[in-house]
Amino acid sequence: MKRETAGTCERGTTLVELMIGLLVATGVITAAYGVMATSQEAATINAQTLELQQSVRVAMAIIAQDMKVAGFGMIAPVGACGAAVVPADQAPGGPDTGSDSVSLVVPTTLAALASPAASPGNILTLEAGSIADATLQGFAVGAAISISGSVTATVTAINGDVLTVAVSLPPSALYPTGTMVYWLRCIRYAISTDANLCCGPPPCLVRGPAATPAPVTQGIEDLQLAYACDGCTGGPADGRLDDQNGSNTFDDGDFISNSAWAVSPATPDTIRLVRLSLVGRQMRPDPWWHESPPLIVEDHNPAADPGFDQQSYKRLRRRLLTRVIDIRNSGP
Repeated sequence: MKRETAGTCERGTTLVELMIGLLVATGVITAAYGVMATSQEAATINAQTLELQQSVRVAMAIIAQDMKVAGFGMIAPVGACGAAVVPADQAPGGPDTGSDSVSLVVPTTLAALASPAASPGNILTLEAGSIADATLQGFAVGAAISISGSVTATVTAINGDVLTVAVSLPPSALYPTGTMVYWLRCIRYAISTDANLCCGPPPCLVRGPAATPAPVTQGIEDLQLAYACDGCTGGPADGRLDDQNGSNTFDDGDFISNSAWAVSPATPDTIRLVRLSLVGRQMRPDPWWHESPPLIVEDHNPAADPGFDQQSYKRLRRRLLTRVIDIRNSGP
């Protein structure tokens, strides 16, 4: 007896089904790639934003620290600085079309005393090799120094690591071995657009003697300063800030953003407070950012700058940081 087994009919995938499968797979891959690209772009932008914020904070911290100690007991002009703070408004007679700058008398650590110094002497022996290092940076006869921030003198002679200064130490003064000696220097802060000086894409904040500045941090595109004073309006310095706007109280209107600070009574020695503003920007254009109107700070509107281009300007995120700093060593 013959048994017959029903055959099994196997059917393959049709072309239509294959194409549908490919379309679905392509859609999934495309969506995944889009999510990945978006995530990568967002991560890049976040990294740039964090870098921007950090740059502005670092720049502010460095300038603020120098401003707080500016002067450091100076008894005479130091280099180009006739006062602890020397403003340089970009356009003293009207609105700025660029960044301000400022020069400060700043203490730089020179060395520690290698042996005690006592009155009535005027000889200071410093740690071995310290003067040779400082000479490379411009230290020479005529430099102003400060012993521990309490005595300021001018160097009249240099013999190795031994300094002769112009004034004798105060009566009964004794400075033990290890007492720090500081070199007072006239340091200028400004914004540079020189790629060679910035060591990369400009702009950057620079610091140092006017002839040999060095970059501090990149991405800082604007530095604006306004000053509050005591005695700059003609009256005597009385320990109170001058009321510039007649409001009978101290407020924002008492800060001066337009002045040459070169004609009495508005001279740098009357400055007591500085309102310091820094604007930082991303170093690379942000394709997702199209909302940057000109950021006006103090009397500076970037739209009035030579060569201003709104299309380029609005493609970069910016951060503004402002701080009011007390000038401790200015005036009587």
